[in-house]
Amino acid sequence: MENKDLNLQLNEYRSVLKNLAYKFTNDPEDIQDLVQETLLRALKYIDQFFHNPRVVSWLFVIMKNIYINHYRHSKQKYRYENHKANEYQDLGCHEPFTENTVEKSLALKDVKQALTQLPKEHKEMFDHYINGYKYKELSDLYGIPEGTIKSRIFLIRKALQKQFPQYR
Repeated sequence: MENKDLNLQLNEYRSVLKNLAYKFTNDPEDIQDLVQETLLRALKYIDQFFHNPRVVSWLFVIMKNIYINHYRHSKQKYRYENHKANEYQDLGCHEPFTENTVEKSLALKDVKQALTQLPKEHKEMFDHYINGYKYKELSDLYGIPEGTIKSRIFLIRKALQKQFPQYR
């Protein structure tokens, strides 16, 4: 497949990417940013595309990695903001928080509570997974097949989704 053909094909996948982005976020602006960043990175690294007939799979991996990197960055920013908020509170001041931050905090509390209900090994595995461990790394860490790791993570995610339909 020529680069021109792939460029056209990538542009045709814009709506598919938009649907895939809903797996990560429901915010329309974030979805648009995620789709654009995915297409930009795909074009930037087009030479690394190994003529895989599954272009969507390749694009999804790119999108997932972008989202994970953004999540890690925002987590660090959240820690910094919490540290700053504690400094303000120590001084007797109150820093205004957005509703979105509060909602995220409540959702995180709910999820942490739900995770305590999981068996210890599943809780630890899922904790590693959401902190960026790859399936292969988890497989090596726990000494079980990668397919089993994928299956357990999938089942844990589905169980959490059932518990929290309001956050979907």
